[in-house]
Order: sequence, then structure tokens, then C-alpha cells
Amino acid sequence: MDSFSRLLCYNENMLTPVALNLLSLWLAAAPVNMMTGQVVAVHDGDTLTVQSGGSLYKVRLSEVDAPEPGQVFGKQAREYTKHLALGRRVWVKVSMIDTHGRRIGEVITEDGRVLNEELVYAGLAWYYRVNPIRNERLQRLEHYAFTQKLGLWVEPEPLPPWEFRRESHIPQMPLTAGQVDYDRIFHYGMVGHRRTKTVRWPACKHYRLRRSHHTLVFHSLQQARELGFKPAGDCPR
Repeated sequence: MDSFSRLLCYNENMLTPVALNLLSLWLAAAPVNMMTGQVVAVHDGDTLTVQSGGSLYKVRLSEVDAPEPGQVFGKQAREYTKHLALGRRVWVKVSMIDTHGRRIGEVITEDGRVLNEELVYAGLAWYYRVNPIRNERLQRLEHYAFTQKLGLWVEPEPLPPWEFRRESHIPQMPLTAGQVDYDRIFHYGMVGHRRTKTVRWPACKHYRLRRSHHTLVFHSLQQARELGFKPAGDCPR
């Protein structure tokens, strides 16, 4: 049995909190921005296409980042997502639509699995910390995969996908959610300070990319303002 097959058996036979999610309870608590349909294509570990109501929608899993196809474990992440979702009906809890028209959200499969969580739990995706509200569940699942050396965590220093994708130039800062490239939130470098309730980006005079427990990451200036943050005084208006 190869390593991927062992991973599937290990994950399916364990009675984990992820596998025990109750679909009925999840749907009862779901907001109105829901869509359901069949997965007709899996592009990589965290991106798939859902056919719903006669239309095709590209869906990017929120708050997780799987290795790119050219990276170590990129192929395994894609195969794992295909195993769990391809050809099956899913429900998507859409949190936003990015500049590429992708639905960003949480995906739940027919058997009650949250795909975002399953990938992190299997060690086939990072917890993508781009939401200023910490996701403690994903944080715990990532820590478990790390301590158990599952998937990509067998590597001594795995390269995060957001670093693999990094370009030399700084993209233009997104003002609204619709201008956000979800894969490049860290590239914008938009960080807020908890105590001062201010936000800075690379164009600000005293910008520092270094983050601590006092800083938060924002995907757009709109999101920062909605959470009560304002541009620092040394930032361009």
C-alpha cells in the first residue's frame, strides 16, 4: 500500500471531530449565501468547479492553502480532494467572491465532511491565516497534522504555497472584497494593529511586514474599516 492509500485509510477509519460533523445541524445554521451542486472538476487541492443550477462556478476553499501542482505534495492534495468530492454533491458556504469570480468558502461533502478541515487534518494543506478572526479549529487540526508528521509535514521545512506563488512586485492594494486575489492576500501586506486599531500596507511610511500577536491580516481596506480599523497617519489617503 502506498503512502497516499495509507493516508486515506487512516483518515477514514479514525473517528475524528471532522468526520463526525452533522450535516443537518450545519445546514440549519447556514446563512443565506449558500450554494449546492455537483463537483465536476478538481483543479488542485483547494480549488474545484461546482455545477449548480445549470451554471459552472469555480470554488476556492477558504482559510486553507494546499500545495501548488508544482510543489511537493501538490499532486497528493489534488488526488485527495478528488477522492472526497469529485462527482459528488457538495454544499458551499460562500464568504466572498474574489477578483477572479471565484466563490471563496467552506465546502461540505455528502457524508458530512468539511473539505477545508479534512485537507488540513490530513497534512495536505496549511491553515491559511488571512482572516482577522482566528479559526481555532483549523489551528488545532494543523497542529495535530504537524505533530503526527502527516502529509507535507514529513518535510523538514515545507515551503508554504503563498511563498511559492510570491512575485517580485507588490500588487495594487484591494479596496473592496471584489478586488481581492484570494491567493495573494499576504502579498498585499495589509496588516492592522490590535491596540491602535490602525492598518498599514507597503505604501505607508512606517510599514513593517513583521507580524506579532498584536497584528491582524486583512484582505482589503473595506474589511479593515468594517472591523473598526482606519489607515495609519503615515499612509497615503
